[in-house]
Amino acid sequence: MKIEYVAFDSFGVKSSCIFVETKDVKIVVDPGIAAETNSFPLPLEDRLALVEKYKKRIEVVCSKADVITISHYHYDHYQPIKNWYKNKILLIKDFKNRINKSQQNRAKQFLQKIIPVAKEIKIADNNKFEFGNTEIKFSIPLWHGVKNTPLGHVLMTEISTKKEKLIHSSDIDGPSISSYADLIIKEKPTLLILDGAPTYLLGYIHAYYNLCLAILNLRRIIKSGKVKKIILDHHALRDYRYKDFYYLTFEDAKRNGVKLHTAAEEVGIEPRVLSGLKKYGKTKWKEWEKIREKNLKQILNNAEKNDLLESKDIEMIKKEII
Repeated sequence: MKIEYVAFDSFGVKSSCIFVETKDVKIVVDPGIAAETNSFPLPLEDRLALVEKYKKRIEVVCSKADVITISHYHYDHYQPIKNWYKNKILLIKDFKNRINKSQQNRAKQFLQKIIPVAKEIKIADNNKFEFGNTEIKFSIPLWHGVKNTPLGHVLMTEISTKKEKLIHSSDIDGPSISSYADLIIKEKPTLLILDGAPTYLLGYIHAYYNLCLAILNLRRIIKSGKVKKIILDHHALRDYRYKDFYYLTFEDAKRNGVKLHTAAEEVGIEPRVLSGLKKYGKTKWKEWEKIREKNLKQILNNAEKNDLLESKDIEMIKKEII
């Protein structure tokens, strides 16, 4: 299985697009792209230039693909560009069920454009598709982050051959939901491409206790002994504080022999959020604290006292935090 990291937040654009080539089939996962927000430490002109650069890369891999998958209808996971989908097999998020109004409207407009040119369109939710010895399997619809979020649902994508298995998490935000970590552990991927918590939205639509749950769940995945490499990117790499927030997971990865880094580091370059920080300085966040065990305990204890946690989360926390 050959994997090309086409466009990612660690490259300086909102995206988590990959191109996977096996002996049987060529697959593009989530061909979407958008500009980073103003909290990203690059000038707007640079951010827009990067979108144009990586949009061309996405166009190139789509032209080579047999299959294109779409986990949900946010523009950083798909683009309504007709030529990208010409003569392709599309495996897409259900546009009628377990979908919010915004995504449903986008899906409707997208399909009006794409149906005339696509080779075939199939609903992906909780389905699997075989191409020779390569299997593409999709999860049930999962919350786009926290439970009951108005952002709707997404699909995790799993691509496996006889020797390898890749899971692309889409937008499960960490995961902060423990059962989603259980799903990943159960599937035993050799490679996990994980979106991470959207810490750039902390205090807005993401709470610190959700981040702490995401950290604990990632630690559980690392310590499960199954996955050998984790690409931590997408939401997590929109925030130059990510190494301090994920400090405990990086330490766990070292101890357990798991390679944990970004898509940029996987291809041998520095994440743009860090190189931009060095060149242009801080934007939104001036001071912050590294999250250590004591911080996890304090934040999650407060969340429990305020009845913000589910019983399953409380059980998991007691097992993970001594």
